[in-house]
Amino acid sequence: MTNIQIKERKVVELHPHPKNDSIYGDEDIEQLAQDIKRSKWVKPLIVTPEGTIISGHRRWKAVSSLGWTTVPVEEKEFTDEIAELEALLLENANREKTIEQKCREGLTWEAIERTNSRQRQGIKGSGVGTTRDMVAKRVSLGSGINYEKASKVVSTIDEALLVGNIAKAEALRKTLNHKSVNAAFKMISSIENISETQHSETQHTQMQWILAKLGQKLCGSVWIASNDRSRIWEKEKLGSLSMDSLPQLGIRNDAQKTVALIDVVWLSGDNQITAAFEIECTTSIYSGLLRMADLVALVPNLNFPLYVVVPLSRVAKVKKELSRPSFQTLKMNNKCNWIVLEDLVQEWEAIMKYGTELDAINRLSHSLNKIKN
Repeated sequence: MTNIQIKERKVVELHPHPKNDSIYGDEDIEQLAQDIKRSKWVKPLIVTPEGTIISGHRRWKAVSSLGWTTVPVEEKEFTDEIAELEALLLENANREKTIEQKCREGLTWEAIERTNSRQRQGIKGSGVGTTRDMVAKRVSLGSGINYEKASKVVSTIDEALLVGNIAKAEALRKTLNHKSVNAAFKMISSIENISETQHSETQHTQMQWILAKLGQKLCGSVWIASNDRSRIWEKEKLGSLSMDSLPQLGIRNDAQKTVALIDVVWLSGDNQITAAFEIECTTSIYSGLLRMADLVALVPNLNFPLYVVVPLSRVAKVKKELSRPSFQTLKMNNKCNWIVLEDLVQEWEAIMKYGTELDAINRLSHSLNKIKN
């Protein structure tokens, strides 16, 4: 019988296994920490000699939060990274898990199986279907088909998180873990049907947030159209970046009302407009330009730049609209430029860091005049 050696190791010497969080997530350890504090005892962690935690990640986080300097451990050596990963999964075999965690375990077992199967290539019965069914059974997700559906849901969750669509990811996660695999799988289809609209709304909010940040940096004050104030980007409500009310601008009342409807307006310290922006991701470019044209018609001596922010895919549409005779009559080609959304996303942080005046944003813009010249 193997004699298990338990020793004390410094908490700061230990570190999580790199795959643990991707499988099990950032789990709550508050109750566990309270239990450990009350009992003054913790089950020994299993770690490698180098300090990588194989079993006991939650315990390690709990004692760290309690300020413990050392923790009991059992050191184990493994032949390679695959052996470590197998041990990590096996040590968690009997814990209570969500469907998402089971699926992520399954995906990890699949990776291990692919590695191990290289020495079994050509053996009858070791195909994809067999692997899928075997993994589903191992992680208690029923059939291989059920596991495949769960995998699709988890993949969609990861894709949503990657692009910052936290609401979509959390809705899928909640349905998967608290309803069923089938309910979450069906939800993907309904989400994908409206994903283009949601993506455009997300882009619109992101652009307003970026322009608001740049406006505060380069000009001082920002106005955001009131119907967009409740939107959130980077945990900030757009309304928190905007003036509460649009100050009197010394222009006609109908012109003042037109300005109030523009997506983002930059104002100087003396409440003079320095730039105005319409963001057109999917809505009619003509309607955005028409609002700008109304402003030009109402304020013929308008002396601040107008910009339309559009995805690269819509630039041709902007050029076509600005070439309309009605817009040409108002000389909109002299007063309204366009900014490519992708360029703004790429450059705005540099402008925030180094830009000091309005020309920093104007250099990103394009116009029919610039093209002709």
